[in-house]
This record gives sequence, C-alpha cells and structure tokens, in this order.
Amino acid sequence: MTHHYIPLFLIVFPLFFNFFDTCIAEHGQKTAGNWLEIASPYDPKVINVGQFAVDEHNRNTNSTMKFDRVIKGYTQIVGGINWRLTIDVEDHTSIKTCV
Repeated sequence: MTHHYIPLFLIVFPLFFNFFDTCIAEHGQKTAGNWLEIASPYDPKVINVGQFAVDEHNRNTNSTMKFDRVIKGYTQIVGGINWRLTIDVEDHTSIKTCV
C-alpha cells in the first residue's frame, strides 16, 4: 500500500498567497474595511457608479440633475464595495459639486 503525500508548503503557500493578495493594497494598506482612493476618476466603472448615483438621486427626489464628471473617490470593501465619490452635476444651468 503506497501513500502519496503532498508537501505541506504546496498547500499552505497558495492559500497564504491568495489571502495576502486580497487583503493588502498597493502601498501596504489593508483593503478590507479601509477606504482606498480610486486609481482614476476616468475609469469607466467609476463613471458608471457616479452616473448611477445621480440617476438614483433623481429618481428618489424627482430631480433633473445631469451627471458631469467624477472628481475623486474612494472605495471600501465590506461584503461588497461601498463608494464615496465627489462628482460634478449640472443642475439647471449651474454646475454643483456633490459628495
């Protein structure tokens, strides 16, 4: 009867690597629960989130604001992603900055 053993480091190393990779950001910040600055306000995903926020605001308040651009933002990973964006919106004829 032959036993096949897998060296322990082959099991532990990939698990440790995956955990470390998902919990540490680029500059050594822990990502889970911390607010991290977005890489670019021009990222299509960030723009979609900003547009979604304006659309939801308009739907809930019967407003007619128009999304203009994302200025800056942060994300937080907590069982999903929370977004905190600073955006410009057009309200009638003026541009307003909203958080």
